[in-house]
Amino acid sequence: MPLAQPLKQRLSQVATWTLVVLAACCAYLLYCKWTARPWTRDGQVRANIIQLTPQVAGNLVRVAVRDNQLVEQGDLLFEIDASPFQLAVENAQVALDQSRETVASLAASVQVAQAEADEAAVGVTSARRNITLAEARAQAAQAAVTAAQAGVSSAEQLIKQRQAELTNARSEANRAKRLLDKKAGSIEDAESTAATSLAQEAQLASARSGRTQAQASLTQAEASLNEANVNRLLATDGLAQAQAAQLSAQAALQQAQATLGTPGEQNVRVRAAKISLANAKLNLSYTKIVAPCTGYISNLAVESGDYAVVGQPLLVLVDRDSFRVHAYFQETKLRSIQPGDRAVVTLMSHPDAPIPGEVESIGSAVNPPDIAPSEGQPGQVPQIAPTFDWVRLPQRVPVRIRLLEVPPGMQLISGTTASVAVRSAAED
Repeated sequence: MPLAQPLKQRLSQVATWTLVVLAACCAYLLYCKWTARPWTRDGQVRANIIQLTPQVAGNLVRVAVRDNQLVEQGDLLFEIDASPFQLAVENAQVALDQSRETVASLAASVQVAQAEADEAAVGVTSARRNITLAEARAQAAQAAVTAAQAGVSSAEQLIKQRQAELTNARSEANRAKRLLDKKAGSIEDAESTAATSLAQEAQLASARSGRTQAQASLTQAEASLNEANVNRLLATDGLAQAQAAQLSAQAALQQAQATLGTPGEQNVRVRAAKISLANAKLNLSYTKIVAPCTGYISNLAVESGDYAVVGQPLLVLVDRDSFRVHAYFQETKLRSIQPGDRAVVTLMSHPDAPIPGEVESIGSAVNPPDIAPSEGQPGQVPQIAPTFDWVRLPQRVPVRIRLLEVPPGMQLISGTTASVAVRSAAED
């Protein structure tokens, strides 16, 4: 008995220490699992929620969906009364046609102005040619006047010469007559001198007639010169008028070109009308609201006949292909979580159907509550009020989990609760 008692005590101590070691090992294993395989019940199913708002206002003539319906991308959801927008398109088309007609008319005006400018340039060239011709005629008339003046001078010199010869011939005829009367000369000499005197009178008359013709030629040449000078002045005036007409035609051409601007379809009037037409067609297309993605209709609260207001949501569309899970892990566990780690998601609504997932990303910022207030002026060292909390709770950070394979028949609902367990990729 005395020996049995110490043995029994020793066995009791061994059992106790064995239990302590096993408890410690279990605690260590649980700690390792807790830190190496993070797990949280604070998870939510999330999805992209799209608010569908009309971009034009009008009465709803058709609501093609019902609440909670699954729609495919491009399916018609609503239709707004398109009558005023169709009229706007037709009005914009008419304005475009009018702008094209206006541009065509202005282009024709430019062509007319160009033709007038070319005609005015031809008129200037013709006027300069007329001036050259008038100057040539004036120079010829001046030469004719000079020649006629020389002819008059020559005729006067000839008359003086003929008068001197006639005086001499008369003197010889008188002397011969006197000698004949005195019986000192012959009849032949008297008749010869008398004939010579008569011939000189005839030559004097002819010279005087030549002077009369020369004076007439001079008068005619002077008249031609005056006419040529007048024609030259008229040609000079014609050139000035032609140049003025050319300047006016060029100014009209420039004004027509400025009024037209760029010809054809690149004209600003046509471009503005095209923009108005495109805007009207765009507004017309806005009368049919289609699903931007495949998803579920939610919060439908409109009917046919309601008035759609620009910017006021009509419903929300839950993107079917954007479902994911946001798991909120304590910051102390983030060192064991890396993008690409395998995750297991368990929905509260389907606890017996775990969903495989993958860590997609870890949040980079959170808005921590109960920040210690600071005091002090800007630019100075702040004064931080002390805190007296005995326990510092770790902040929760969102971790985005991508769902790899959703079981058939399971409907995901954004906002529902989920549990998430993460396993390191190194353990696979």
